[in-house]
Amino acid sequence: MRITVTVENPTGAFQEKLLSLLAEHATQVEVDTTWTVERAEQYYRTLPPRAQDIVQGAVEGDGFVSDDDLRTDGSSLRGHSGALKRILERGVREGWWPAGMQAPIQPQGPGFGKVKGYRMPGDLVQTFFTAIERYKQK
Repeated sequence: MRITVTVENPTGAFQEKLLSLLAEHATQVEVDTTWTVERAEQYYRTLPPRAQDIVQGAVEGDGFVSDDDLRTDGSSLRGHSGALKRILERGVREGWWPAGMQAPIQPQGPGFGKVKGYRMPGDLVQTFFTAIERYKQK
């Protein structure tokens, strides 16, 4: 048997009770950590504008956006990875998605804080493309 539960805007008390019940049966519970269009739209909507540019650039670049494409005005990319990570963590706290979601986009570079671009897994590009289009139509 497979049961899917979706709860829109649960109260804190309800969420605690439900998560406690699921924790009791953790060995039998499978958590869905798939990026859906709805989750992708929530992620994108919540990002600050500069981080939205990174995600949109990766989608437009079929999964990759270079640092040169992002520095069109000569600005630094310093700190933008933090926003991408913070929204992922916030989504868990807010109940938008479960813990264990993989980051949809990762900085690419030689290390030491230097970013040469950002990469999104190919299987997420269409999901995020659809999510961004929905967001822009609202």
